[in-house]
Amino acid sequence: MSSPLSFHNQHNSMEKRNILEKHLLSRCYDSESIIEQLLDTRYSHGGDQKPVIVFKKTFPEKEKQKSILHREISDKSQTITKSRKHNARLQLRNYIKQTTSNQKKLVHKIQKHNRECIAKSQQIPFPIEAMLKRYRIPRYEDFNNLSHLWQSYMGDLLFSNGTIPTMSVLLPKLSSADYTGCLLTVTQSRNTNMVGTRGIVVVDAQFSFILCVPRSELSKEWNESKESFTPSEMVGGFRMVPKKGTLFSFDVIVPKKISIEEGNENNAADSDDHDDECVGFTLIGSRFEFRAVDRAGKKFKSHTVDDIL
Repeated sequence: MSSPLSFHNQHNSMEKRNILEKHLLSRCYDSESIIEQLLDTRYSHGGDQKPVIVFKKTFPEKEKQKSILHREISDKSQTITKSRKHNARLQLRNYIKQTTSNQKKLVHKIQKHNRECIAKSQQIPFPIEAMLKRYRIPRYEDFNNLSHLWQSYMGDLLFSNGTIPTMSVLLPKLSSADYTGCLLTVTQSRNTNMVGTRGIVVVDAQFSFILCVPRSELSKEWNESKESFTPSEMVGGFRMVPKKGTLFSFDVIVPKKISIEEGNENNAADSDDHDDECVGFTLIGSRFEFRAVDRAGKKFKSHTVDDIL
């Protein structure tokens, strides 16, 4: 009769010999108990030893298409190459160029329709909604979420301390901020046709703002009571507004937890019944002819301005 120590050593030696077979069986069977049972029947001390091991045929699992949120980001995708940046800028430039070209075509089409109606003395409505889809004119409503995102970004940038800082603290932050998504309104301009134009900034370029403007009665503040609109106001879409010689205005929504006047606790109950409080700013376009990337590291100096327009 063998001692327990010798049996234990024999059992360990069997386990060492079965490492390879156990590894192969793990590729065929998921259950650990089945693998142990197959090895026990093969090397049992009774009479049911089996000279072979049956390996079950397996099929590789098809890789499921994972969503973007659950995909593993490789190191290659994290590095943005110069060609990728160039292609993105080129596609954006081509998209804006194609969109402005389609807007001009649609404006000419409306003008031609109006001339034909005058010649025939008939009032035939122009199918503006169908033409906007056909020419793929961007809508102002599609950029509302971008504007809300910009307001959240500016609120975190300007009011991070929970209070409204002084102008000496606000102005450097405003000068280095990105205005993509800002709702701008042209208050003064050398081009009088641009005065009153308002829209959401789509591209903050070096020498101009590309805005997506609303259509019809929302295109300008004083158009709310109008009944007839110009072809350009009916189309809306993109507008390229030069910075030079133009004054822009915009509002930043103050978070509700911050009061405009410190210590204004008596009117705290009445503030919930009114609209959001805003802080208005005026942007001098002639002093803002820099890209957003270049403005981030530039220090603007305060000095007198004689040629605002």
